[in-house]
Amino acid sequence: MAAFSFRGACQIDGVQLAPAAAFTGPRVFLRTHEHCHSHRVLLAIFTPIGAYSFLRSPLDDLAGSTVDLADLVGRPDELLRLTERLNITVKHHQRIGLVEQFLLARVQGSSPDLLMTAAVAWLERGTTSKRIDDLARYIGLSQSALERRFRRVIGVSPKKFYSLARLKRAVRLQATGADLTTVAHASGYFDQSHFIKEFRQMTGSAPSAFFRHTT
Repeated sequence: MAAFSFRGACQIDGVQLAPAAAFTGPRVFLRTHEHCHSHRVLLAIFTPIGAYSFLRSPLDDLAGSTVDLADLVGRPDELLRLTERLNITVKHHQRIGLVEQFLLARVQGSSPDLLMTAAVAWLERGTTSKRIDDLARYIGLSQSALERRFRRVIGVSPKKFYSLARLKRAVRLQATGADLTTVAHASGYFDQSHFIKEFRQMTGSAPSAFFRHTT
């Protein structure tokens, strides 16, 4: 995810002040954000493959961290001008257009990794439980080669990505009003206890408590 703050500031976990133009690598655990001084920010959410195409560099070192986007792509003057233009622009759709121009200029000429695109699609498809050795056979790589390449392009291991994909599916299903037992099975968990355990590990609270505080 790329975040472009054009007014105020954002503090992460009560400690780190987010850069004006920031990139956050894939995360497995939740964290807190405190929006200070009338903070205003525009977020660009990448597809699993999109961030690698944008940065053109391995993502595994960036997993779970937030860094200054200028340190990754250069162009500090261009990013400063973009932030200034976002601040003075009135219409939201115009701000979105400015950020889109910046992002698209960077990805031109960059080709996605088709094998990892297929791997991501396989992990996200269906609701049955997935095994990484089955994915390796499907892709046609050894499991060790798959792990290395997946970490480099996606930023996390296939197993962690699959856990994130299941959690996102569970959150979407719960928003429709489905009960937690239905959510667990439809999201690919073995049973409700497995769902609760993994949910607690990734969010810090049980599903019932988490959804009670977010609705």
